[in-house]
Amino acid sequence: MISADKQIRERLSGQVAVVTGGGRGIGRAIAVALAESGVRTAAIARSERELSETVALIEENGGQAKAFVADVTDAARIRAVLAEIAETLGPITLLVNNAGIVGPIGPFHRADLIEWWRTVEVNLLGTVICSQAVLPDMISVGGGRIINIVTSSVAFPYLSTYVTSKTAIMRFTETVAKEVQSRGAMIFAVGPGTTRTALSERSLHSPDAQEWIPWFGRIFDEGLDVSVDRPVRLVLDLASGKADRLSGRFVSVADDLEQMLEGIAEIEEKNLYALQVKKLGLPSGPPAITSIYAEAQSGERLTLQLKRSFRNKADELFSLWTDPQAIKKWSAHGADVHWVEEPKMEARDGGRYSLGVARDGKDDEVFRFSGTYRQVIPGKRLVFSWNWESLPLHGVRGPGTTVVRVEFVEQAGDTEIILTQSGLPNLEARAAHMRGWERCFDGVKGLLLAKD
Repeated sequence: MISADKQIRERLSGQVAVVTGGGRGIGRAIAVALAESGVRTAAIARSERELSETVALIEENGGQAKAFVADVTDAARIRAVLAEIAETLGPITLLVNNAGIVGPIGPFHRADLIEWWRTVEVNLLGTVICSQAVLPDMISVGGGRIINIVTSSVAFPYLSTYVTSKTAIMRFTETVAKEVQSRGAMIFAVGPGTTRTALSERSLHSPDAQEWIPWFGRIFDEGLDVSVDRPVRLVLDLASGKADRLSGRFVSVADDLEQMLEGIAEIEEKNLYALQVKKLGLPSGPPAITSIYAEAQSGERLTLQLKRSFRNKADELFSLWTDPQAIKKWSAHGADVHWVEEPKMEARDGGRYSLGVARDGKDDEVFRFSGTYRQVIPGKRLVFSWNWESLPLHGVRGPGTTVVRVEFVEQAGDTEIILTQSGLPNLEARAAHMRGWERCFDGVKGLLLAKD
């Protein structure tokens, strides 16, 4: 059994995960570890017997799991299964696309094209079908994570269909991450390293493998393979949300996740850990078109995240974020404003809220905010749309719509509030909200001290 540390367990607890290819190998190990960390886990695979073994392992350790027999390339069946999972276990917050096959091994020009394309369908289309099925709900609540197991993009001869399909998943991950990151959903591509599983055993012992990729056995003979614990721990770390700024990137077990996060500015500036075509320093196309491509790459809406720890229980802090009178006190803390619209809060899924203040001495500078609660889990999480008409004090004109996710994570007697706001249209709006939320956190602290 692979145990996550306490902080990761607390961040994972209460989530609902789906693991494809969960009947054996890395998929089974991931499913078991997630369940052991308090995640309600659903495993999908084609083998009912293998799935039953996975669920039995989970339940033996006190975890909660369900098994679903399905082929990931069957879109109708996958949609039905995921709908049942959401209904019985809760909204899906994590999808691990692990199902995959090696496919034909040998020269491409001799390959059976039906088998070749079937590998692309399982590896790539299966990932696409499952991802599309869960993303709408993740976007609607402003959060969720997809982890795609891709191995690598190295051009290994005689593994053309496997490498092609896995490399395509990497580009798919990068592209869709750019589309949904501003909506709160995160997607990662993970290289699990070479582990001794049923999949790798076939690549070791089949006649085709022994003829065309004899080098593969050296990985195991020379002890260069990795324990299944390593990809499992990487998945747990990414699933916890600690590395959300790496969304869209390819992260392998050989990488130091903490070091990557320390160097995130350089990673983003140079677009590292992503598929790139390296060229000589020569013009690569008409300047106007090159500029348009660059704009498309960098034109993402922005996200901010703030964390603050309090020596209070999560339930107490949660109540301050849903009580209109408490909100009236801490939200205006340190600001030269007066209320023009009393806070109205209907803190339930689908409920509405609104509030409005004006700058002291300048009644024409009005700040109005409103939105809808998308997810309310008492003591744990609030997700709501955050809409404004204008932010005149900060020079941000015109309406804006974002998604705010507030997590309350208890750890070692304290509670960490993690606020993530996604979909900010520009740096000015991001800076204005950063200052505003910092001030609000100070207001919460002051209100708690006053109560003591």
